[in-house]
Amino acid sequence: MKTLMKTLTIVALTTGLALVSVEGAPKKGKKKNAPKSRRVAQELIKTAGGDKHFPPKTKLSQVGSAKIGATYYHIYVGKLKKGGFHAYVFDNTPKYLGYYKLKYEPTDCEGGKKEGAILVDLEESDDFDSSENTDGESAYLVKIRIKEHTGPVDNTKINNQYVKFVPAPKKKMVSSLVKKDSKAVEKPVCREWSISKKGKVLKVRATFVKRTFGKVLLRGEASGNEVWLANSSLPTKADQDYIKKYPVEKE
Repeated sequence: MKTLMKTLTIVALTTGLALVSVEGAPKKGKKKNAPKSRRVAQELIKTAGGDKHFPPKTKLSQVGSAKIGATYYHIYVGKLKKGGFHAYVFDNTPKYLGYYKLKYEPTDCEGGKKEGAILVDLEESDDFDSSENTDGESAYLVKIRIKEHTGPVDNTKINNQYVKFVPAPKKKMVSSLVKKDSKAVEKPVCREWSISKKGKVLKVRATFVKRTFGKVLLRGEASGNEVWLANSSLPTKADQDYIKKYPVEKE
C-alpha cells in the first residue's frame, strides 16, 4: 500500500523516544500555545516577576492571541487594585516576557506578517489628545507594537507620554552537576545518540538529564519524553565518554 506522506517518517520506540525526519516536521510556533488557563498565566507571571509584576489582588483576564509571522504572542491584562492596568505578554512556549503599565485598558490584539500590536482604545478617556493619530485609522486607537523576532517594543507613546516595557527578570542558571573536585560541568545539550535495540542501532536526538548506577536518563528532542536506558544500550565510546562527564546521582 502506498504511503500517504512521503516526507515525514516517524518511528515510535518502546522506550518513548522518537526518530523524526527533519523534512516535513512541523514548524515551531505553528500551533497556538497560550497558557492553559488564567490561573496558569498568573502563576507564570508571579513566579518570574513576583509582586512587582503581579501586585496583590490584581484581576487577570485574557485579551487574545496574535499570530505574528510564523508564531504567536499571547496577551493578558491585569486590572490593578490601585488603578491602571498591566498588559502582560507571553511568547508561544509559553514563556512570560514582561508587561506594560498602562492607564487605559487594552481591548484587543492583532497579528501581521512581521509585526502585530496590542490595541488600546482611548475613546472613553477624558484626557485624550485628539492631535494624535495612528496610520490613518481611528484617532482613538493606539497600537503597542510587537515584532515577530524581537517581541514587544521597548517603549511606545500614548497621549504623548512614553510607556516602557518591563521585561521579566532574567534568573541566573546554576548547574547542580558538579564534579568531586568542585569544577562545574558543562550544561547538557541536545545531541545524537546511538541506542542498541533488539540487535539494531537506532539514531536518536536527545538531551542528557542525569545518570545513576548503570542507567542514564535522556529527554527525546521530538517527543519531549524522559526515558531511562541501561548504560549497556549505548554501544559507542562517544556516548559512554559523554555520560561519564556527569556525576552519578542516587535514585
